Formats: sequence, structure tokens, C-alpha cells
Amino acid sequence: MNHSTLEIISILKEKEEDFLNIKSFSSKPGIYAIFYIGKDFPILGDEVKKHQIIYIGKTEKSQDSRDAKTHFSSGKTGSSTVRKSIGSILCGFHNLKPIPRNDKDYEKGRNSHFMFDEPSEEIITKWMQSNLALSFYDYSKSPIEIDSLETEIIHGLIPVLNIDYKNPKNPYKKKIKSFRKICALAAMESVGFYLDKSSKLNNSKQKKSKPFSKTISNSFVIKNISLGDARSKEIRILVNGKNLFPAEIRGQSKTYGLTVMYKEKSYYSTYTIGSKDGKSRSGILELKEDLYTDILKIKSGDSLKITKTSENLYTIERI
Repeated sequence: MNHSTLEIISILKEKEEDFLNIKSFSSKPGIYAIFYIGKDFPILGDEVKKHQIIYIGKTEKSQDSRDAKTHFSSGKTGSSTVRKSIGSILCGFHNLKPIPRNDKDYEKGRNSHFMFDEPSEEIITKWMQSNLALSFYDYSKSPIEIDSLETEIIHGLIPVLNIDYKNPKNPYKKKIKSFRKICALAAMESVGFYLDKSSKLNNSKQKKSKPFSKTISNSFVIKNISLGDARSKEIRILVNGKNLFPAEIRGQSKTYGLTVMYKEKSYYSTYTIGSKDGKSRSGILELKEDLYTDILKIKSGDSLKITKTSENLYTIERI
């Protein structure tokens, strides 16, 4: 990172302003920074500090068009990657409802796109306006030069919500992508679409699929909850249940996003499997803390039944 890039980062930090206090937005192209100013960032908690830059973006048109009229505007989640990530993180906390971005995405195989219904979009907007700050650096250069500067700044800051190829060292990339994947799946299922084993899109009118109302026989019982598991809020998936979860990749640890349902309510969870040394390990299912501690009240020695009902969708119950 060169000296001029460091100076620009310093300018971005100096110009930080709470979103609700901004009187006007730049009409020029350039680089914008999004800061967190809340008290406790969802999911990541203390890993995100107050006044930390959590996202770096660029605009070849104006800050007004990109920030004010896209990122911080209800109904624009389908066109805003940072809004999509924030909505995915907030989804389980506020019971947000993911829906398709438009009618054409699934027909064209764009299965990762989604937005949220109107009440959910408003919740996201209010959270962003109350918890985020902005700064902007005017940079009226060519699109290539703007892109290059954005990349350099991202490399220097490693913002948690920049999750594309420009931020390879982001340690939270997999976790955030997993929550986005869960929302994309929920949006798809909300209109009766599903993905079969060959990853081709199908419509439920052609082939019936009712993942929320009818379970299949893919169930197993867990009796291995240890004191350590209870303390860490984890469920170890042993050999008798691993075949119902994403396959293990030897020599690589990977985290997947999935949905766990309890009494017809869905909770966003993660499943981690694999190890760098190539040795087979138990899979680790991590439930949301409120589901693990307050609702299921899982303790050492408890027995649970888990059933796979469809791809990345499971039900859990105490027995």
C-alpha cells in the first residue's frame, strides 16, 4: 500500500459522519467508507469495534446515487451487496423475510440473489441509519483507476463486510456468505422453487416439494452432548449423522450455512466440517445462542433428534 493510499484512508477516517447527521451527499464519483457506530455488532460482537470501517465501496457516478439512494434505501437490497450482507446478519434476530429479487433470476440460474419483504426492508434501513456512519473521498478518475484505488484500500483495511475476491484475508467472509446463502435459499423456497441434486432449478408445480410441511426419514439421535459442548453452544455430529450434512473435504475445513427449524420457526445456523491435517473429524453444528440456551435449554447429557427435511434445512427436537 503506497503513501497516497494511506493518506486517503486517513482522510476517510477524519471525515466520518453519522448517517443521520449528513446534510448532503457528493454528486461526484469516488470511494466511500461505511463505519459501525453501534454498541454490539450482531453475530461478530466485539470483533467489530465502534468507529471501525466495515465496508469500502466505489461509485463511478456519485455518492448520492450509491449510498443515499441504494445502500441506505428500502427496497434496494437486491442491488446492494453491503445491504444484502447486513440483512442476512440481522435476519435471524428480527425474523426478516427474504424474497426473490425479481421473477427472472431463478429462470436464468441466478440463485444467490434476493431481497426482503417491505417490513423487513424498513427494519434494515432503520438499523443502518442508526448504527452506521459514512465518509467519502472524491476521485474523478477513470473507472479502472477508481477500481484500483478501492482494491488498495480494501487490502489495507480488510473490512468485515467486503466479501468478494478483493478481500481474500477477511476472516469473516465464509460466515457472512453462509448467512447470505441461507437467505437466498429461504427466498427461493418462499415462492416454491428448490434446487435438485444436479443443481438445476425446478418449480414445485412440476414436481411437488413441501420441505416445511413434510419430513423425510433422514433422522438420527444425538446422545453425545458433553459439558464442553454445552459451554461452547455446539453440537457434535458423529458418523451416524454426518451423511445428512454437507460432505467433508479432506484437508480443508469448510463452514456451511443452513436452517434449523424448531416448532415451525426457523433459525439460521452453521455447520463446519473437515480439518487441515486431513484427518476425519466430527462435524460441528452451531445453533443461535437463544435457540441453544433459552429455547432448547441444551445441557450436558441431553438427547436430541435431528431430521433433514430438504437441502440445508433441518428440524431439531428434544427427546
